[in-house]
Amino acid sequence: MKRFNISHEYDFDLWKKGVYDAKNERLSQICAFLNPVRQKVEKALDIQSELKLSSGYVLYFYLLNLSDSVIAFAEKNDEKSSLSFLEKELSRLFTFNDFKRIVNENGLVPVSAMTDAAHHHKGECVYVLENRLRLAVKQLFEKSENAEKIRDDIVSVLNDGLGTPPEKFTFSYIKNGGNLETSESLTPKEFFEKFCDTEIESYAEVTDGELMKKCAAAQIKDGEQVVVLCDIRHQSNQMLGILDSDFVDTDDMFGAPFSLSKEEKLRFGIIRPLSYLSLDGAAFDENENPLRFKAQDSHGSETGADGHYTMSQKWFDDYVLSAIINKKYLP
Repeated sequence: MKRFNISHEYDFDLWKKGVYDAKNERLSQICAFLNPVRQKVEKALDIQSELKLSSGYVLYFYLLNLSDSVIAFAEKNDEKSSLSFLEKELSRLFTFNDFKRIVNENGLVPVSAMTDAAHHHKGECVYVLENRLRLAVKQLFEKSENAEKIRDDIVSVLNDGLGTPPEKFTFSYIKNGGNLETSESLTPKEFFEKFCDTEIESYAEVTDGELMKKCAAAQIKDGEQVVVLCDIRHQSNQMLGILDSDFVDTDDMFGAPFSLSKEEKLRFGIIRPLSYLSLDGAAFDENENPLRFKAQDSHGSETGADGHYTMSQKWFDDYVLSAIINKKYLP
């Protein structure tokens, strides 16, 4: 260990309520996208207690869309290429485009409308679904089952494992001051459009390092969280909750200067796009340049400081690969 002198204090601290406790990386990826949205809901409605949006609802439609893609591919291709396509789909990262498609087509719901079932935390539903899709490839190749029946089976697996998405639900919350507010017969799309205050098409994924850091800092200053894609395996300490490029002396560790550029590390697979974090705080120097960010990883409050890491600006430069930025901050 080289040093530890990074502060956990911030000039802008946007989130002081509870964090998600995702039990696997795909759910953590989904929760990172939900964090800025639920902050907007709480702010818009002046909600007193913590609000969580259902990650299981988003996972349901992500897996259903994935299944539809696999079935459509397998109907037109041979067994070997269909299995290869399936494995690629199962292993790929959840993306902003996935999230955008789901909320545009299906909306969102609070946890009170679709409780995040125990099955999806343990992974049984995803495991069963994966094997049902492998069987589907075999059945479609042999023409022993049709796509419609297979899709019905997929929906049954998802309903049993994650719960059935509500067509309409009642949303109740207590405002600061103690008043109970209730909205009845909401559809998930109505809930998203009425309460989430998020024009999803107004956001873009930015990959230029200096631009995304500058825009992320401006967005946080204006009170809005920023979702970033990164490789959290490097120069991190979960117990202390720090992400700092100087945490471990890699030159000493490798016995020689480890001077590969970020682009070279990406090319050789040393760093990879693996994790999404939601940045919900930042500190700045006297020239208004970001010094560090507060980063929520959605793996429970036992991580770092109540579920947060402190990310140095150097770590942002070295390991953050993209950021979801409101287009109004782009030049």
